[in-house]
Amino acid sequence: MPKLKDDSSVKIKAVVKEIEKVDERPAATWFWIKNSAGEASLSATFLTVSFLVTTIAYIVSMFEEIGPFKLRQFDAGATSAYFVPLLTLYFGRRWTDAKFSSVDEGEK
Repeated sequence: MPKLKDDSSVKIKAVVKEIEKVDERPAATWFWIKNSAGEASLSATFLTVSFLVTTIAYIVSMFEEIGPFKLRQFDAGATSAYFVPLLTLYFGRRWTDAKFSSVDEGEK
């Protein structure tokens, strides 16, 4: 590989820095909930929605019927099967982000 002149390598480094500054991720839509870092988070959104669904199921199950609709008893197993994996996803993601962000900061 031929060596570049000093002027060329400086220009290439400047172009590389400009490319690194460009954020090519698409902007998050309005319905994603932001995590503690201020970024849109799929896992935080899923966790929030599953918490609301589980809570609504619990509250609604307190009544035998609402109007013409008969309601079932609260099923802790079914709601746990829905809520716990999403809870695991959320905290697993936070743990992974914390683990690798501290490694990246140590390299700087």
